Amino acid sequence: MAKSPLSFRHNKVTAAVGLILVTLILSLFIIRAFQPFRLKTLDLFFRHVPLPAASPEVVVVTVDQPDLDFFKGQGITWPWPRKLYGPLIDYCRRAGAKAVIFDILFTEASSYGPEDDQLLARAAAAAGNVALPFFLSREAKPPTPSEPELLRKAGLALPGPPPQGQPSYRAVITPIPPLLDAAQALGNVESSPDPDGVFRRVPLVVPFKDKWLPTLGFAAFHRFGNPGALSFKPGALVVGGASIPLDAQGRFLLRYRGPSRSHQRFSAVNVIASETRVQHGLPPIYPIKDLAGKWVLVGLTAPGLLDLKASPVSAIYPGVEVHATLLDNLLRGDFLRPVPWWVAAASVVVLATIMVLAVLFFSSLTVTLAVFIGLALIYLSLSVAAFWAGWWADPIVPGVPLALSFTLAAAFSYATEGRQKLYIRRMFGQYMSPAVIQHLLEHPEKLELGGERRRVTLFFSDLAGFTTISERLSPETVVGLLNDYLSAMTEIILDEEGTVDKFEGDAIMAFWGAPLDQPDQALRACRAALRQTQALAELNHRFADLKLPPLSMRIGLHTGDAIVGNLGSVKRFDYTVIGDTVNLASRLEGVNKFYGTHIMASEVTAMACRGAVEFRELDLVAVKGKENAIRVFEVLGLPGEVDPEVARRCQDFARGLALYRQGRFAEARQVFEALLAAAPDDGPSRTFRERCRRFEAAPPPADWDTVHRLDAK
Repeated sequence: MAKSPLSFRHNKVTAAVGLILVTLILSLFIIRAFQPFRLKTLDLFFRHVPLPAASPEVVVVTVDQPDLDFFKGQGITWPWPRKLYGPLIDYCRRAGAKAVIFDILFTEASSYGPEDDQLLARAAAAAGNVALPFFLSREAKPPTPSEPELLRKAGLALPGPPPQGQPSYRAVITPIPPLLDAAQALGNVESSPDPDGVFRRVPLVVPFKDKWLPTLGFAAFHRFGNPGALSFKPGALVVGGASIPLDAQGRFLLRYRGPSRSHQRFSAVNVIASETRVQHGLPPIYPIKDLAGKWVLVGLTAPGLLDLKASPVSAIYPGVEVHATLLDNLLRGDFLRPVPWWVAAASVVVLATIMVLAVLFFSSLTVTLAVFIGLALIYLSLSVAAFWAGWWADPIVPGVPLALSFTLAAAFSYATEGRQKLYIRRMFGQYMSPAVIQHLLEHPEKLELGGERRRVTLFFSDLAGFTTISERLSPETVVGLLNDYLSAMTEIILDEEGTVDKFEGDAIMAFWGAPLDQPDQALRACRAALRQTQALAELNHRFADLKLPPLSMRIGLHTGDAIVGNLGSVKRFDYTVIGDTVNLASRLEGVNKFYGTHIMASEVTAMACRGAVEFRELDLVAVKGKENAIRVFEVLGLPGEVDPEVARRCQDFARGLALYRQGRFAEARQVFEALLAAAPDDGPSRTFRERCRRFEAAPPPADWDTVHRLDAK
């Protein structure tokens, strides 16, 4: 409900608090208080948003558990002789691989002797495209003789403003000299995860002595991809004409392609065997074309080799695939970039402002909740779309002020509308279901005097002969009996989301279809009536134990248009329904006694729930005070709950009713008498048997329209 402009005087405090909230959130954003939560949402994006497919140019050759088991069966235990890697390199060279990048440290001489190292070195030198790793240490160690050579081959001089907060490395562990000389590229494999232990970012280059040393994947990319000159600029490393985004600490945000095995994998044993087979004139296990032009990374994936890391896409992720992901990103150039800080700040301001304005302009908590959910879904959808397109738009920083603003809205709504809602709950809680009350709470304007035309289903019930029974009982017993009955019946109506209009002694008036729109209103009314007859049977068992007489009820149901709303005086009014529909439903309740039935519904109600409720057509009647006849039905039960014998008798009754309407009264009487022989208590059969007898004795006029006109209620 829109507010009056005067209400802005009462909302100045709200606006001020909203401004304070925005300021607080921006401050927390600046001090990175949300960083751990932001990283977790990034992980969720990686796991649930479709990711670009892995580049087919990057493949991984793995030393996995089956590879270890194979050579162990040959008497070769880990670590393998280095000469085994020679055929692997040779086969990649034979296939024309772009590069062979080892994520395996060779920092100590082989236990199989110097010749073993030389065999690997000769294979690497012959290939001319092998990259080997070194390890930078943060601990002080004696300098190795190979350090100057490594700095000469791998060190980079990068102009431009370097990123701040770089790690301090104090030593480098190099490959052994033969392999250091043979390698065409060298890269660092030391890097630290985020504070929660997850590898999301890696440095492309790190400082050591007076040089910048590349990480393994970047070293191979720079050496074998020929990307051009390198330099720093604020927030990026410029490579040739391309700008690679870096964070404030100079780290590159990896754009993972999916879980482990997203890049094509090859078994190290099978690659080695492929080279051996080719040398012996046999077909290789892996066709040469599988490695042609590929960037081949060789790494350890067996659990016991301790090169498994935590990543956003999996808690267990091989370290070699981290390097593969980096190389994939560099080759594709489709980097994942955080949105600029000012975009995040603007999102905070815009979302919080809209939320505060919703509080100022709308008094309904439901509206503010809808605004909150809508804004959250819109921003989340935009964040997902941005992530898919290569931008990380963090939903946490805007989400927190949005949630706090909504909290403010809830507090404001409670303070300004609490009394009104409490009044509504107290006023209507006794005769409306919670769903209906909630509707009134959301639309308090409906409590104003006046009405509207609605399609409704009316319900009238009465206890047959209760007045006579009450005369034989004490007032206290009557009140207790009536309260138990009305409580049980009212609970059923409310459970079916109906509205109890009024009680008149032992009679109940209720309706469905207002204030809530209920397309299944007729079904709800029929279901409530059936449940009430069952509940009355249970009550009668209790009353019998107390030596009380059994009760019998009659119910009338009719669906139609009526005027629904608050009627009465300005100070005292009721939410009720009036109109011809009400009068007809009331009449149908009384018509039950002429047919010996308990629940009678009009044709409109019966047709509204066709297939959902079983009915028996009774008659065409014109109730007292009405000229037009209506077709009336007995409500039997829900599908599957009606006894098959009852259903069969209903078919026979329909046949008798058809004969009756054709004027074949003797034949019809025989049908009804047969029915009564099987079910002596069937009221409708008894009624029509008596009519048939009367018409046999005194036939109706020739223009008889089969309508039964009632001259009593």
